[in-house]
Order: sequence, then C-alpha cells, then structure tokens
Amino acid sequence: MLLGLGLFGPVVAFVIAYMVVSVPDPTALAAQLNQPVTLYYADGSPMYTKGSASGHQLATWDQIPQSMKNAQMAAEDETFMTNSGFDLKAILRTVVNRLSGGTGGGSTIGQEYVKKATGNDQDTLSRKFLEMVESYKMTRTYSKQDILTAYLNTVYFGRSAYGIKAAARAYYGEDVSQLTNEQAAVLAGLVQLPGYGNSPTYQQQRYKYVIGRMLANHWISQTEFDAARFPAPIPETTTDGSGRPLAPARKYIVSAVFGELNRKGLSQQQLAKSGAKIYTTIQPPAQTDAEASVDKIMAADKQYPQEGAALVSVDPRTGGIIAYYGGDGSTAYDLAMTPQQPGSSFKPYVFAAALQHDPTTIGLDTVYNGSDNQTIDGQLVHNSDGEGAPQITVKDAMTKSVNTVFYQMGAQVGVDNVRQAAWAAGIPKQITSSLGSTYDSLQDDDPKTGKGNGTTELGISIGQYQVRPIDQAQGYATFANNGMYVPVHFVTKVTGNDGTQLYQFDTAAKPAFSSDPTTNATIARTVTESMTDVASSSRDGLTGGRPNASKTGTAQFKDSGHNSEAWMVGYTPQAVTSVWFGNKQQPAPIYGNYHNGIGSNHGYDVYGREEPGYIWQDFMNTYLAGKPAEPFPNVPTISDAPPTTTSPPPPTTTTPPTPTDTPTTDTPTPTESASRTRRSSSSPTPVPCVLGCPSTAPSRVGGG
Repeated sequence: MLLGLGLFGPVVAFVIAYMVVSVPDPTALAAQLNQPVTLYYADGSPMYTKGSASGHQLATWDQIPQSMKNAQMAAEDETFMTNSGFDLKAILRTVVNRLSGGTGGGSTIGQEYVKKATGNDQDTLSRKFLEMVESYKMTRTYSKQDILTAYLNTVYFGRSAYGIKAAARAYYGEDVSQLTNEQAAVLAGLVQLPGYGNSPTYQQQRYKYVIGRMLANHWISQTEFDAARFPAPIPETTTDGSGRPLAPARKYIVSAVFGELNRKGLSQQQLAKSGAKIYTTIQPPAQTDAEASVDKIMAADKQYPQEGAALVSVDPRTGGIIAYYGGDGSTAYDLAMTPQQPGSSFKPYVFAAALQHDPTTIGLDTVYNGSDNQTIDGQLVHNSDGEGAPQITVKDAMTKSVNTVFYQMGAQVGVDNVRQAAWAAGIPKQITSSLGSTYDSLQDDDPKTGKGNGTTELGISIGQYQVRPIDQAQGYATFANNGMYVPVHFVTKVTGNDGTQLYQFDTAAKPAFSSDPTTNATIARTVTESMTDVASSSRDGLTGGRPNASKTGTAQFKDSGHNSEAWMVGYTPQAVTSVWFGNKQQPAPIYGNYHNGIGSNHGYDVYGREEPGYIWQDFMNTYLAGKPAEPFPNVPTISDAPPTTTSPPPPTTTTPPTPTDTPTTDTPTPTESASRTRRSSSSPTPVPCVLGCPSTAPSRVGGG
C-alpha cells in the first residue's frame, strides 16, 4: 500500500499541476525583453545606455541556421528532439544531489525556457517540479520547432543581447543566418553564464566544450572539427547617453557599476528586463579632471607604452566614488581593480594597529631606531637610499617612509593586529581582481588550494601583500572620515522603467577601530596627523598649503634596483584619492620623463613621489579649486609616549650595508621613501630614545 501511494501520489500531483499551469507565450515574453538600461551621472545627466530602444526582434525558424540549433542542443539538451520536455534521469540525479546537500541542474531547453519566461529561478524542488510540468505541457501544446525557436529568441547571451538575433550582432556583427558552426558554438556556450560573456577565457572554455559535443552527436564531421578554429568575438561597442561611442576610459566605470549591482543581487538580465535607470555617484567635472590629470602626466611617458595608471577618488563622508580611472581603454582588465603591492602606502594601517593595541607606548612622538640595514625578527630590512636615523619619531618616520621603524612596529604590535586594522579600515578580506579571480587578502596562499592559509608575514608592515587601488581609496577614506567606515560605492539608487525602486544605497557608517566614539576618532585623527607632512616633503603639496594627509608607496622589481609599483594615496576632508602607476601587462621596471626633483628628468626610476604623486597633486588641485580649505577635525591625537615600554622591542642588529645585502624573500621589496635626499632637522632637539634604539643613541632626530 505504501509503495502504491508513493507511486500514485506524484502522478496525481503531476496531473493536477498539468491542469493548472499555463504555457508561457514567446511573443509576450519577447515584448518584455531588451529594454534599454541607462546609467546617470551624479548630476542626473546620462552617462551610458545599454540595450536597444527599438525593442526585441524575433528570428523565425527558417532564419536560424542549423549550426545554431545544433550548437544550443549540444550545449544544454542533447536529447531535446526526443525527450518529453524533461529528462527523468537528470531530474532524479538532481533530487539525490539536493537531498545530500549537493547541487546539480538537470534542466532541458523546455525547462530553461519556462524559467526565463516566469522569472522564477528559486533553487527549490517545488520550482523544479512545476517547471517540469510546464515544460511537458509545452511539448503537448507546441512543436519542438516552436519551442526551440522561442528559446533562442528569448534566452540571454550577455552584452544586453536577448535572443539570437541580438547576440549575433553583439558578438560577431553578423545577421543570425550567417553564423558558422564555430560562432554558434561560442554563442550557445555563453548561455550558461552570460555575465562572463566578455571573458576570453570563458569564451574559449565553452567553445571547446560545445564544439566537442557537436562532434560527439554527429552534428559536425571529424573533418569540420579538425578544421575548426576559435572565432574571437568583436569588441563590445558602447555608447554614451547621446548615442556617441563611450570614451574608452569610462567603459571601466560601466563594468564596475554592473559588477557592484550584481553583488547586490541585480544581474544585467534583471536590469534589462526592468528597463533600469541607474543613478551613480560619478561627478562629471571630477571625472573629466581625473582623466585630464592622468593624460597630462602620462603624455610625457609615451616612450614607455606599457606603463599605465589608475585613479579612484571618493567622498569620504558618503563613500560615493566621485571619479574613477581604470586605464586608457587598452586593456580588457580594469587597473583600478587589479591587485598590486602597495609598498609604504600600507604603513598607516600598521600605525593604526599600534594605536589600537599599544596606545600607552606608541604615539606620534614615540622615538624609534630608524637606522638603515637592521636585522629585525631575522629579516634584514633596508631603508630607501639609506633614509633613517638612530633616533626618529613616528611622524618623521612616516614622512620619510623609514622601513625599519614600521617593521619594528609591526613586530611589536603583531601581524594579526596589523591585518585586522587594515580589514577594519575597509581592505576586503576577499579581494576580487578585474578578471574575476578571488583570493584571501593579507596572508599567504596555500599552494594546494589557492586559499589563504591564515599566515601573515612581517613584510605586511611595509606593503608585502597586494591590494587594489580602490581598496586603498576605501581604507584611507575611513581615516579621513574620522574612523567611520562607509563602503565606497558607485550606485546611489536603481529604479525600474515604471519608477519602482529596485535598489537604494543606505548603509550606515560604523566605527572601524573602536566601539568607543572618542577612541575611534582619536586613532583615525592620529593616523591622519602622521601623514600631514608627506606631500609637502615629497614636493607634491596642494595649492595654498591646503591641509592634506597622504602617503607614497613603492615596490622594487625583484633585486634589479628598479621599481615596479608606485603609489600616492592621500586626502583632504572633502576627497580621498588613490593613484597607482606601473606596467599594464606585468610587473616590470617603471621609468618616467615628467619631472624629477632629484637628478635627470629623463628615464628616471619612478617612485611614489613622482608620476603618481604628480597625478594626485594635479587632480586634487583641480578638483578642489574654489572649494574651502577645510582643516581636519579638532580631535585629540596620541602624541606623547612614556619613556618606558610595557613590552620589549624586537631584537635588532645594525648591519653595515654591503653590495650583497638583499631581502631573503622573493617578493618585490618596498623601496620608496617620501623624500630621497639626505637632510637633518632644521632645529635638532634632544629626545629620549624609547623603542629599538641603541644604548648610546645620538641626541639628534635625523632626517632621511
């Protein structure tokens, strides 16, 4: 009886569902698709329109070549022409996987069409059951020819292309009737994950799979398979709000906006279906200023065409990105989303960790042994160009970018606390590159899994671990906002074509470094104060002596003596700007021709104070022109430290420099110093030696 009920129950449910469900109308569905999606600047002017206002165009069965029909079946449903709208074996396999906690698809083309038509894509067994019934009913209502035509006319291929007609134009500039076997294989493969439609790696991966299945099903011959070559799609064409081609540098903004919304649960497919209007934080004048500043400095370096720059500027009070430059358009990847070694521009997080965990010992005026070539925690640490002094305050060490001081500080505070402070400021715990790869930040990778192994080396203190320019803008924005973390973002709100609100940015600011408001503000304000002399010392100060806080950063290229990464990150109360400069293709030595305050103006090694510093200076001066010169908040700073320390400093050994002194790690070495000339304090003052100093330390705070 139980067995009979077990068999009879599903049959009854199937019959009842069959009587109740309706079959989606392909024509009605097509009318909803391919509505234009419009992006707007912060002032309401249109930035970009994606999709066609002319509506969705249907292809007839006769217009769709057999190559495309075969390719779609090979990609998704090889038994399409003979099944009943569902594949029972695949469904049972999916049920078992679901019950055991796994995943699995098992959908036929008919079921996929139903899912697209209804918009119901919940990952539940009940949805799969109704989908199966509707697909079966479709096979009883329409011919296989009609179902496959409907599917190919409504499925999403990426690039805002709904239906095979739009996809053939978007990817190959062809009429659908002209698609070859190879082109059809690419397009059919993209349906699985259309959001990766512009990824060359994904395109080739899916092409190989589909063309292989076409051969296995005898839809192409062995001769055709052997002669087949991957057909690279044409570049995606984009237009601005006026229908003109979008400026190459701004395509990265568009991609970043859609990426942000996808992480919020709004896919491009959903946006296109609703005719979304996306309102961004990008300010047109600021964006123009950013592009002009990069172009101005980079124009001097045309001799080095592989060099490039990235810039991200943020309003620290709102988290809104006001200007964004991910490159000149010559790369498929966005340089502002590409992880790079930050070098000394990571040192403010080390100081923030010290202020969190050792505020009674470490402050702005705490004195360290900043001598060059010290062995700290078993690692020989250099200062750039011999910068440093036997006695130097934390603020002077930040200004002169003395590596040995912050290496000692990191050892004293602990690397776990350093990375925790960086995470709290806004460096993501998981960083995703422009090409989609994700890794656990600020720690070593497990070579077997590629995931973070939880181990962080002391090199974090001088910028060993990679971060993105947008991450540095985020972290420094937290300092600029008095220790209050607000996620940096591109989008303020999204509405549908009918005015329905689909998304609104409403994340409240939260304290980053302490739950106590006063302590939190004091930590951030002290870190800010440590950086107030960097720009002027580096000759990158702002017009009229406008108050600012900034930090340069540079990473050395292997042991070549040349640099591969250079940074300038800094802010006023109104704007935070992160600038990266380096090789667009791969880590390599970087040289400049724009201006060098020390030595030759042609072919010099670029440090943070040069190309990135000049881009930062030019942009900030232009953007802030006419705006009031705001002082930083009147918040107490942690300045004085007692003459003793509660925890002993790490053992250090002063080692004379030799030609063979090189770091023991294989990672690029931060080499940058804010100023690369030797100089001493204009008013030498005796100070007590507190941390890591020799017992017979000189009584002068030296410069680097």
